[in-house]
Amino acid sequence: MSARSPVADMTVTGAFRAVLCIALLLGSVTACVSPGDAPGPGPTTSAAPRTPAPRTTDAATGQQVLPQGLVGRWQSDVKDSDASLTYRFRADGDYTFVGVLAYDSPDGIVQVTRTSEGAARVEGARLVLKPTRAATSRRDPSDPQGDYVARPAPLTTERHTWEVTGDVLALTDKEGLKVTYERRSP
Repeated sequence: MSARSPVADMTVTGAFRAVLCIALLLGSVTACVSPGDAPGPGPTTSAAPRTPAPRTTDAATGQQVLPQGLVGRWQSDVKDSDASLTYRFRADGDYTFVGVLAYDSPDGIVQVTRTSEGAARVEGARLVLKPTRAATSRRDPSDPQGDYVARPAPLTTERHTWEVTGDVLALTDKEGLKVTYERRSP
């Protein structure tokens, strides 16, 4: 008897969930957009500074590495999405990321989680995230034998164009897909 695929009997929504799952597993989480959303210009925003902020290479000193406007906890604001993406950027350049995709299936809730942490730096309008640790977990009631917890994930450097306007952070990946995040704490 073979295990059912978590993407069997897909609808358009199911296909979208499968794409989100793959994106979370591969670390390309900024490609997660709502169905029907198209990449392109968002609301008018002020661009990130074009020159790098003064920085130190010694995170242990606690000196400012990231621009103050980027520092804090940010959560994705994609409405009616099964995915929740959260970044925390610290002034010293450390960052953490948690991405959770959870959706109903005939056998229960399927959940895929990706976590990473590492060093962030700003190069003008470019945000570079270099993970030092990354892991994925999966729970699928239709395939419990395939479940895993904190499986090491590739340490792939990510590059995003970034903009902060008020309490909204926009990250755009190299394919032009944009995800916006709302500030949850300074």
